[in-house]
Formats: sequence, C-alpha cells, structure tokens
Amino acid sequence: MEEIAPGVFVEFGYEGANCGLILTDKGAIVVDTPMIPEEGKDWVAQVAKITDNVLYVFNTDHHRAHILGNQYFNAPVLAHESAWKEMSSYKDTFIERTKSLFKKQPHIQEQFSETRIVKPELTFTGQLIMKKGERELRFMHLGGHTPATSGLYLPDVNILFSGDLLVVDEHPALGQCSSKEWLAKLEWLTQQNYKAIVPGHGTLCNVEAVEPVRCYIRTMRAKVRSQYKQGRSKAESAVVISQMIDMFPFKPNRKSMIEKRIRAGVSRIYDEMKVFYGHESAKGKGKGNKKPLTSDPQPKNNEQTADEQMTDEQMTNEQTTDEQMTDEQMTDEKKVA
Repeated sequence: MEEIAPGVFVEFGYEGANCGLILTDKGAIVVDTPMIPEEGKDWVAQVAKITDNVLYVFNTDHHRAHILGNQYFNAPVLAHESAWKEMSSYKDTFIERTKSLFKKQPHIQEQFSETRIVKPELTFTGQLIMKKGERELRFMHLGGHTPATSGLYLPDVNILFSGDLLVVDEHPALGQCSSKEWLAKLEWLTQQNYKAIVPGHGTLCNVEAVEPVRCYIRTMRAKVRSQYKQGRSKAESAVVISQMIDMFPFKPNRKSMIEKRIRAGVSRIYDEMKVFYGHESAKGKGKGNKKPLTSDPQPKNNEQTADEQMTDEQMTNEQTTDEQMTDEQMTDEKKVA
C-alpha cells in the first residue's frame, strides 16, 4: 500500500480494482474492496494497521472487482443509486459466475464458498459532499463506463479516485457503457487540473492517461459503425475483436477473458449504432423512409452526421471526436503498448 498524499493510501496490487483508504479526523473511508477473498482479508488487515475506525466503504461501481470484499468490513457501504439497483439483483449465480473465472485456479475458486454480497445502505445520484473534520470528500456520479460509475474527489490534496471512468494500460470494459457519455466525461476530465488521478485499474496517473482510453472508445465506435453501415449483423461485426485486441497489453493467460470483454463492447456499440441509425445502412438496406430511433441527438433538416460531412482529406488532421474520423483513419491511430 502506497501513501500518495497525507492520509491518502492506495493498494495497486490486487487482482481486481485499485483500493483506497482516506483518513479524516473522524474516521476513515475505504474506496472499493478486492474481488478475491484472500485479497479482501489482506486489505482489511492492511487498513487495520492504520486505523480501527472505518466509517464507510465506498464502491465506485457495482462490478465484482469493486465490491466482493465489502463483507470483510464492519461499516456501511455507500454507492450510486444505480449500483444499489444492480447489486440488489445479484443472486447465488453471480458468485458461481465469479468462480468460473478461475477454472484453472481451484485454490482461488474454493475461496468463494462463503462469499456474500453486501449491498449499499447509503446511495446518492448526483453528488454527495461529506465533511469530516478538516477533510472534505466529494462523491461524484461520473457515468459513461456504467450508469453507476462514480468517483471521489479530495479538494485538500486535489486528487480524484476516478473509478473505471479511467483505466491505465488495460482494455476498458464497454459492455454496459454509454460510449458518447463516456467520451463526453473524458473530455471534461481533460479540462480538470487534478494533481493526481487514481484510476479504477492501473497505476497512478494524470489527465494524460485519458487519451489512450478515448482513442480506444473512438476506434471501436468507428469500426463497429463501419460494420453496421455495411449491413453486417452483430455476429459478423465480431471481426472487430481481432482488430482491437492489441491496443492494450494483456497477459497471455487472460486472452480469452479480454476477447470476451471486447465482444461485449462490440455488442454494446452495435446496439448504440442501431438506435442512432435505425434500420438503415450504407448499402441502403432496411426501410429508407423510416425515421431513425432517437437516442443521440438527431441531425436537423437534412444534415448528415459529422462523420459523413467531411471527406477523407479533410479529416486527416481532425482528431476532436470520434464522429469526425473515418474507419480507415482510426486504423492508423497510434496503438498503446
């Protein structure tokens, strides 16, 4: 565990998400808990060496990598309202699916025999400001990655715990995302002046870490858009998986898991394109007179979307939004090693 600022600690070494500990004059706040039970117990032990007064456990999302160690803390859980809704639906099958992730590691599988889901007792929707002694804590809804994704900002040290809005050197999980909302929030993040950001996964970073994630989302949007507008099915659009997999490093034994993660992202983006474009495609398939379903704002009059308003030559130097870039240009984007 590393102290990144006075009274602000982060454990970067667990299998799942990064975990944080923030000290205040009135007690401590834990940020996320490990997925693997032994690591959950280790996290409790590390925290106990520093404080015996944990006020709250804050989950930045509802995914297993952030929540399964909640049971080891004798403190109420705080999260976004959407996280509570998701976690309330988790049954025994959720634990079984988690165990299945470790088929080749039976010593980890057996650790989940006594795992139980501890749901949030306290929820918020927009922002929750908590004042504990001399320290102010701002719990913020961020969205994008999932409807529940949230962060924690500490004004006195100018540090943001971003949750999975930002990850470093790892394939972002797009399976439950709103990709345009995610891009908009990443743009907002670039305009902030945080001293440091604790990402959901990966090493301590600053706003420069936004660009690889933003490039990844734009690239997937462009590639899936191209597939959709050529009239290809969701299953056929899975060719995008092999085109995306080398954008971030991964351990060889995790390739199957990463492919599943990308596949879920392709499926999600495909559905977004279907909502935006309706049943039309570049080949003219579908009913051309049918008004597209609305999700993203529709072009007024007979305007085309931004990616159709510019020629390839005009786009060469444009890198503002994914809507301003062609699929071919996205292919040439610098990949992140």
